[in-house]
Amino acid sequence: MKQLIKSETVRGKLDMPQSTFERLVKLRTNNFPTPIYIGRSRFFDAAEIDAWLATRSAANSNGCAA
Repeated sequence: MKQLIKSETVRGKLDMPQSTFERLVKLRTNNFPTPIYIGRSRFFDAAEIDAWLATRSAANSNGCAA
């Protein structure tokens, strides 16, 4: 079963401004995970967010541009 986390929680994990986060979600920059909508609320699969963060930090530690 997927563990869903709120959009605000994801933004807090990423530590980025609201406008940057919204652009990331809308454009799916760098293969950002697709949100799951339940009613008018937006959630993300926690495992997908963690995997995305791991690939980003791996790319950054290898010296690749973000």
